[in-house]
Amino acid sequence: MDKRHPELVIVAADHPSLDDAIGEFGAELRAETRYFGLRGQRAARPSPALVRRLTTTGSRNRLAGLIGGRIVAVAAVDDDAVDGPELLIAVAADWRRHGLALALGREIVARATERGLERIVLRISHRSSDVLKAGRQLGLDAVDLGRGRVALVRQLVPQPA
Repeated sequence: MDKRHPELVIVAADHPSLDDAIGEFGAELRAETRYFGLRGQRAARPSPALVRRLTTTGSRNRLAGLIGGRIVAVAAVDDDAVDGPELLIAVAADWRRHGLALALGREIVARATERGLERIVLRISHRSSDVLKAGRQLGLDAVDLGRGRVALVRQLVPQPA
């Protein structure tokens, strides 16, 4: 449960009982209309590749945020990403800008630290100002990759018990 969202329940997303709910979450994200121009900057949706990675990859590194029994957010760490462990997060359109990505991000980064990961990366574009802000709140530092791309990187330091 998150302090800002007492109704938010964060669970491991890879239990078979959640397969249908994860599929529905992915279908909901894929059905969103893509906008371009100024409207698109305010209403950015997760890319199809991100949705696929979050909804088809079973791993012990994936969490789901549920509100009222509905999956409204999913976060994962892809240990096999090309440039090292990559943080992936998506939130349902009606729950964006409510701090859910930050809540799941904090939990998954804490788990990654506990697992002994030394570094985590979140890839975004310059247009993703909300994601950039959330990444900074998670302690990630921005690295400009050029051509509108940014990597948010955090060195993970194990915390004493």
